[in-house]
Amino acid sequence: MAKNKIWMIVLFTIIVYIIMGVYADFGKLSLTISEFRWQYFLLLIGLTTVGYFIRYIKWDLFLRATGLHLDYKENLFIFFSGLSMIVTPGKLGEIWKSWLIKDISGEELSKTLPVVIMDRVTDIVSLVLLSFLGIFYYRKGISFLIVLSICCIGFYIAIRSQSISGKMKKVLEKKFSKYTTDMQLMHETMNKITEPKIFASLSLLNILAWFFECMGLYYVVIGFGHYIKISLSTFIFSFSSLAGGMSMVPGGIGVAEAGISGLLILNGISPALSVGIALILRLGSFWYGALLGFTVHMIFKKKFMRTKENLGDGVKNV
Repeated sequence: MAKNKIWMIVLFTIIVYIIMGVYADFGKLSLTISEFRWQYFLLLIGLTTVGYFIRYIKWDLFLRATGLHLDYKENLFIFFSGLSMIVTPGKLGEIWKSWLIKDISGEELSKTLPVVIMDRVTDIVSLVLLSFLGIFYYRKGISFLIVLSICCIGFYIAIRSQSISGKMKKVLEKKFSKYTTDMQLMHETMNKITEPKIFASLSLLNILAWFFECMGLYYVVIGFGHYIKISLSTFIFSFSSLAGGMSMVPGGIGVAEAGISGLLILNGISPALSVGIALILRLGSFWYGALLGFTVHMIFKKKFMRTKENLGDGVKNV
């Protein structure tokens, strides 16, 4: 990511958090945060990390479904490096993982891009399903969830339907004839990884991964000496994450925090406490993930980013 874009995100984040501080009253907010028991922040980090490792397993299983078996150390590097891209709008920057695979193993982008896409689709599916578990806490959000559900179902049907996906492929092949082979490989890969058994099982695994982060919100609230139901924490985290992702704001910054604090306020928690909870939760989940991804990439890139002569050693095609 270009340095000027990084600084723009940093500046945008500072402005958003200042606005949140003004809304909550800086004095009350600082006093509230000073009362937080930081051992619960460590628990939040632990839960987030467990969630990441479960999502790594999902990522690895998706790759294996395509016949791609990367060395686990290389794949861990690729997956966690990709976390540094969660600050991009809708996490679209995670497509970078396909380029990392190509740099490391020489595998074609047309074989790995579908995995990145479906990895993101299962994130949306999982968060929608988790949100539905507590939609009665905010009934106005049901339209948003229904629209997302229809989009996910429509996308899946289009991919699985040979007639629909076949027609789409033919149209694209006519417009981009020099990429015909790549589009054929992408189409075949999409069919493999959207097999009902594979897609359903990995979506369920992903629900477990995201639930650990939902539990993070539950324990952050406890860290402030308050209590909410697990069903409420699950809904708030999932719904706010979806809202942030769909907003196409970099990292959902501001939107996710507003969703978390706003829904907490609707459920009887004071503005200062709600904003404090949102800030600490995002620090121990979103910002922790971005920093973890950046750190992993900077430390291990020289070890795993090989020269072209070595490409292909780390991958086995079945």
